[in-house]
Amino acid sequence: MKRFISLALLLMGSYNVIAQQDELYTRLESLNVQPTFPENLLKTRTVILYRVSPKRRSPSIRGDWKVLTNKIQPTLKKSGIDAVLHYYLEDLLSGTEAYKSFLDYFDDRDVKNAVFVSELDGNYTITIAELQDRQYLLKDGQEAWQIQGTDLENMLNNIYRAIANSGLEKENMLILETAELGEMISPIKAKRNEFYDLNFSSEKLAVPIHPDSAEIRLALDNYPYKWGFVDASIPEKDLRIQGYQYVLYYVNTIGKSAKQILEYKTTDVETSYISEMMVNGKLAVESYNVNTPVYKFYIKHIYSGNIFLGKRWDAAPSKGGALKNYVANLSNELVKN
Repeated sequence: MKRFISLALLLMGSYNVIAQQDELYTRLESLNVQPTFPENLLKTRTVILYRVSPKRRSPSIRGDWKVLTNKIQPTLKKSGIDAVLHYYLEDLLSGTEAYKSFLDYFDDRDVKNAVFVSELDGNYTITIAELQDRQYLLKDGQEAWQIQGTDLENMLNNIYRAIANSGLEKENMLILETAELGEMISPIKAKRNEFYDLNFSSEKLAVPIHPDSAEIRLALDNYPYKWGFVDASIPEKDLRIQGYQYVLYYVNTIGKSAKQILEYKTTDVETSYISEMMVNGKLAVESYNVNTPVYKFYIKHIYSGNIFLGKRWDAAPSKGGALKNYVANLSNELVKN
């Protein structure tokens, strides 16, 4: 069974997640909108991907996107679209390793299409497109069907009528009655460690270059061992040839999703998470809402695939702040004064 994305692209190295998000959003805004739907829309499976206005902007708290899922699923079922999973888009785009794990999962579920649901200050855009690109989901300028408006119920009725009149033959019969919220997919394939590797001291850490590498460099000023910037497109196996044994990664999404992706235990009753970091040799804490976007760094041993999260949850809303926390906790743990 063919996958929706070329396996050749699977062999590509990591790429900057922020640039990836920006490019995907650009492609969503520059689609070649057509009155026709993907030919296989009613024959294959579809993922529903959401973006909504934040509940609060400062500090940022993600808006309630889940309320939309049960409004949209009945229309998709009635139309013959086999919507098997509903996700918040930024959870997919949360990190280099996480993103590839999500796409592998979509391949396993034979997901071929996506419905993008966007809400911005009461204005809705619903886009239906075939998934054609592994790095950005969509090809630049690819064809897609799209509808915009402020009346979601009317838009959903229009979607049903458009599909009913499209001439597509409905082959999807066993479609879910209610929306299935997709689970967070972990990129961890080997050992998960809530501590640091003592071998950090004798090996060099690879740090993929980002547009904000000045912020990263500043946060790494206190990293006690050898490290170096590397091109983000270089495959891990080639980093080892260049003398690197470890690589620095992060997850960037709301705190609850970040914890689930990294296999921390979470409960539905938690409303905030405490981040711990060492400041001038003393423990300091910050509290963040579970729906506030944060960064959480970790180091991966390239050869074994083992990851090292550290002993403390030290996520923060800014990339530099989160890396500073991780490095401070690592230095406090490993460097003996």
